Amino acid sequence: MAARIPQGASAPFPGLYQVAYVTNDFERALRQFGVTHRIGEFMKLPEMHYNTGPDREAVCNVALAYSGALEIEVIQPLSGDVQFYKDYLPTDGAFTVRFHHLSRLFESKAELEQQVAEYRKAGRALPVDGYSPGTARYFYADFRAEAGHYMEGIYFEPEAQAWLASIPRF
Repeated sequence: MAARIPQGASAPFPGLYQVAYVTNDFERALRQFGVTHRIGEFMKLPEMHYNTGPDREAVCNVALAYSGALEIEVIQPLSGDVQFYKDYLPTDGAFTVRFHHLSRLFESKAELEQQVAEYRKAGRALPVDGYSPGTARYFYADFRAEAGHYMEGIYFEPEAQAWLASIPRF
């Protein structure tokens, strides 16, 4: 008999659509994921700047592609507010790829804001709490103690939803 989640219980995984990794060698990681997940190409977003909170910004190389129904994200932290990525990478510079976070897609901005409020009320750390006008509202919640990784929540503005369809799919 399958286990059931009790009514009213909160699971961190509803709406899961993405698995994200960090690396210290962007091109090598993309080649590796291409072979492992049979991804022919990634949408590359080099030196992407994005808000991580009030007066904070991260600069990263980012790549996106779908393997079946699951989006794969590869992130190489470059500068700015990126320590929460770098914490997963070795300090000796040896090539690595490390799992970093799962991402939940919210259907509305209000639903995302409700989740943020619940996490704050529960004392959950949110090292990223950002907004890119016309694109997306997002956060990272720290679940490292329980699960070893972060949980991202994201809502894409209507203007950005068409862009999502252009992410390569394999």
